[in-house]
Amino acid sequence: MKILTGYHTLNASLLRASVAILRERNAPTAFQQWNQVLSPVAKKQVVELAADIKHKFHLSGIKLQNGNQRLFYLAIRKFKPKPHQRRSTRMNLAKTQYAVNELSSHTPTPPQIWNSIRNRDIPKSIRGFLWESIHNAYKIGNFWEKIPNYENRGKPLAKLRESSWPHIKFGTILGCNLATFRDEKGKKKEGMRCLFTILILESAHLIWKIRCERVIKIGDNRELHHSDKEIYNRWLKSINNRLKLDRLLTNTTRFGTKATSIDTVLKTWSGILLNEENLPDNWIRQSGVLVGMAPYRPLGRNR
Repeated sequence: MKILTGYHTLNASLLRASVAILRERNAPTAFQQWNQVLSPVAKKQVVELAADIKHKFHLSGIKLQNGNQRLFYLAIRKFKPKPHQRRSTRMNLAKTQYAVNELSSHTPTPPQIWNSIRNRDIPKSIRGFLWESIHNAYKIGNFWEKIPNYENRGKPLAKLRESSWPHIKFGTILGCNLATFRDEKGKKKEGMRCLFTILILESAHLIWKIRCERVIKIGDNRELHHSDKEIYNRWLKSINNRLKLDRLLTNTTRFGTKATSIDTVLKTWSGILLNEENLPDNWIRQSGVLVGMAPYRPLGRNR
């Protein structure tokens, strides 16, 4: 009967009533499998059965000896009132739905959006960044417009734009992992979707980090503001670090069944690598693989 403990199933009310009846009986009880569809009258009786439980047998709570952390957590969440969703959160979810629909012609549900930002392919730091962004927890945008002399802090550092890709909106960043790209035959281009997600999230996260450095550390001293070359080099480094991470995650010896598919990594990064024509078809274990963009270097001897 351990499986019934806590009654966290689709038919929880019916199971609770059935167990109450069994506890009330003194005689042995036999069970028989029923494969037929219940009639409307039988369904009504089931509802009445679930509602008519004697107080003596209406037990609440969970036995400690049969429980575990997961079961206790589910029980607490079930009986704890759900928190009210903030207006800003609802608005950001709506922006994400609109952006994904505009990009891929399908509208994700809020649970799908939340699940997409928990994807294990997204670094943990960026997952937190997306979660905070959807909840509008960061002090950006309208937050500063309400404070005198701080209105300019709501302006973004840069815009993410690629001529062959759609215009990037705030909702596009939040829902980029839900984007769908297809070829001329209508087949999904999984590699392009992965690359799109990586570039959008890494770029947006870097913009946020640079903005925090400028606003919090540097302040109004324009001489210390990040130069275009510095921003470019940091962006290129973050993309190359992600490429390196994806290659490492294909190690089945270390990660087993959780390892990333080599085919997925090849489809994601092939076509944008440096000197790719000189690389083997499977360059996962090849040293020195970088994206096909060189960093800016300061002028000087041997530069």
